[in-house]
Amino acid sequence: MRRLLPLFAGLLMSGFLSAQSSYPLVTIEQINQVIDLAACNDSSIYLGDTVRFRAHVVTDGGLSEVASGSVQGGNRPFIYMIDTAANGVVDSLSGIEVMGVYNDAQGNLQPIPGFTALFQGDKVEVTAVVEEYQNNTQLTTIDANSVTLLTSGDLMPSAFVPKTVSVGDLNDAQRVNNVQSGEYWQNSFVELQNVTVVQVIPFSGNRVSFNVADANGNTINVSDRFLAQRTPSHSTVNPNTPSLTGTGSFVAPSVGTFYTSLKGIIRHSGNGCTGGTGRGYEINPFDSSHYEVGASAPNITNVFSFPVVPNSTQTVLISADIADADGTIDTVELYWSADPNLATGSFSSVNMTLASGSTYEYNIPAQADGSLVRYWIRAVDNDGSVVTYPASPSSAVNPYFNHYTVRDNGLRIFDIQFSGNGTGSSVFEGQTVTVRGFITSARRDCDLEYVYLQDPNDTVYAGIALIPNQDLDNVYRDQEIQVTGTVQETFGVTYLNVDSYIGLGNSQTIMPTPIDPSDANLDMEMYEGMLVSYQNPNGGKIYISNPDNGFGEYSVATDPSFGSSQSSRVIAGRQSGTSANSSLYVSLISDSSYVTSGGNLMVPAVITNSSMDMDAMHGIMWYSFGNYKLMPRNNFDIVNLSTPLDTNGCNVPTNVSLEEVSAEEVAIYPNPANAAFTIESANAKVSFRLMDLNGRVILSSADAATMHEVNVSELTAGVYILTTTETKTGLSSSHKVVVGK
Repeated sequence: MRRLLPLFAGLLMSGFLSAQSSYPLVTIEQINQVIDLAACNDSSIYLGDTVRFRAHVVTDGGLSEVASGSVQGGNRPFIYMIDTAANGVVDSLSGIEVMGVYNDAQGNLQPIPGFTALFQGDKVEVTAVVEEYQNNTQLTTIDANSVTLLTSGDLMPSAFVPKTVSVGDLNDAQRVNNVQSGEYWQNSFVELQNVTVVQVIPFSGNRVSFNVADANGNTINVSDRFLAQRTPSHSTVNPNTPSLTGTGSFVAPSVGTFYTSLKGIIRHSGNGCTGGTGRGYEINPFDSSHYEVGASAPNITNVFSFPVVPNSTQTVLISADIADADGTIDTVELYWSADPNLATGSFSSVNMTLASGSTYEYNIPAQADGSLVRYWIRAVDNDGSVVTYPASPSSAVNPYFNHYTVRDNGLRIFDIQFSGNGTGSSVFEGQTVTVRGFITSARRDCDLEYVYLQDPNDTVYAGIALIPNQDLDNVYRDQEIQVTGTVQETFGVTYLNVDSYIGLGNSQTIMPTPIDPSDANLDMEMYEGMLVSYQNPNGGKIYISNPDNGFGEYSVATDPSFGSSQSSRVIAGRQSGTSANSSLYVSLISDSSYVTSGGNLMVPAVITNSSMDMDAMHGIMWYSFGNYKLMPRNNFDIVNLSTPLDTNGCNVPTNVSLEEVSAEEVAIYPNPANAAFTIESANAKVSFRLMDLNGRVILSSADAATMHEVNVSELTAGVYILTTTETKTGLSSSHKVVVGK
């Protein structure tokens, strides 16, 4: 790897000669000076400024593993650095996080050339903008020449000494951040000593974090920003991933595992007095040597129930592999109940039988149709160490659980979505299943353009996102279908990756489930994937409580003065891979930049402000970046907004019948068009309007015809919205038309 550095240095030095010296040269300690910790304002005094600084690399560029659909190549690289004055030894305010991406001339995010080929000990000069993300100070590079290698291997790896801090310096027992002392170690290499695993948190199918606590109960999350904590099933996104570490080799610990030492980078995920609903301060190990284990607890793996969907005549086999690395297993107990009202801490237990090797089994007797059977496992080794499966917080009175439902008539969406394992992940993850329901949003103009399915027989855990094959382009809102596909978890969202579907010939309008956007105790997980409605339970208005949360999101509440803990999020007008799947047919957006950024908005924009109110807002409940948020499908989902919304582009809801879909088939060709395009309707006469992205009508015709020739030779190149209206029924649809020159 070292032989790459001369090329890298030459590439960056060429930029250094031409660039960044006009920006002030400051120290990392100066950047980390904050506005007012006593008032819980932990923002840098340089926030928003462009600065230069010199630093030593702490984490090799090939170790970070942050996937991003918005960055060319899919990898958003991060390096953690330390002030050159520290000579590798961590001191207060000496660490910084640098994100090595920039916007190219076309506005696309690109990684800095050679950034991921930097190594620990390299001395660099960086020019970047001081920003923050969820209270963590983050430096963002400004162009391809923002990072200059000054000296390769200026410090030896042995020079980098972590700072020993206590968990209590960072968080309390509820993992609430202690900014008055913790902020000094943000983005720095630290060591925690004598901590115990109290919760293991699998997520996204192949990732895991876990919480550890000190002797006083103060708790911190051990997170996986680096490859060191990625599991073998993880597929790397960093093209410079070291070959020795491959795709990850981390094995999650069990609750009760004792670490004499944990090392890593401290990051801030704001909560408590700084606001937000994050994890507090977290530690991110970046090398396998950063986990020093003391006494080993039992390890429970490969837990399954069979048959997966039992009927009322079948017993169910519960099987688990249980072993102890430094001793033997003394007892294994299964706690189970078919009583839906019984707390899991009150379940009665039975002994599981050692069937062979390390595999323990028990057969639960047949139960009545519709029974929800919940269970958890407790194992004790010869040292008296105790673990449970699923892993629960050590202080939990009622442990987390696995479950299955007895179904004589097949699986329901509820069975896929309901989860008691503390992670929200489906117990059917990775399995192929078949369910039925009605479409609540479709891949059609004037809709969310993503497909969601809902079962009208349940009021919670009743909706699910479908990853469509091409056939799902043909489904329409309110249609009943049966789908077969594989259950998968992606960034905390449960999806059904559809292999095939069957239209069942029925239709039903699913009415949105009302929820209070200011209910701080509401478990939003119950509504993931469902059509819901933010409403005031007292019959009043709901208000824009925060017009811009960033990233295309804003908040609503039953009182305009409510803060984040009593507000619920909305996202609209932004589509960006797995991070944003919202509708482009919703006018109410948080920032005018989203008219063209993150997809071209297909309706006239109305920018949120704190004076707005409405009767209700409907949409699909979705989850990303630690927050649940509502995705309205079009302007009809925003009920009686105090600022009028244009519905002419989509003047009917999209729950159309099969006959209407057939009647409204319209072809537009050529598209893109240079001088002219043709509108051809297969079955009906239509009129049309052509609008720009600000909603201004550029061309129109009220004449009813099955074919229109539209001259666009005088128009500016760009994206336009074409609305066609079937003159007999009034059915309208919108289409994207690209005019080029």
